[in-house]
Amino acid sequence: MDLHSGRPFAYEALVRGVDGQSAATVLSWVDDAHRYRFDQACRVKAIELASRLGLAALPQCRLSINFLPNAVYRAETCIRATMEAAKEFHFPHDRIMFEVTRASS
Repeated sequence: MDLHSGRPFAYEALVRGVDGQSAATVLSWVDDAHRYRFDQACRVKAIELASRLGLAALPQCRLSINFLPNAVYRAETCIRATMEAAKEFHFPHDRIMFEVTRASS
């Protein structure tokens, strides 16, 4: 929250199961061969949902998105796909914050 304006500063996109399971639980269902593709799909879905929910219409409000650290080294799952999703769903690039998360084993 922005304490001066009383408006949200950012929303964080979090992975949760359909029944509210934690990110750790959901990630335990994803094998290592698909982990980075899943990470990418989550980022793209976060942009899509934020756009659909009207987050871009909130003045100066940002979207915080987690990503696995090694995702930037894999061309097929890199951050570029997230930025392309922002363009596709009309979400401002400058309002996305990336947060590096630790890889789960």
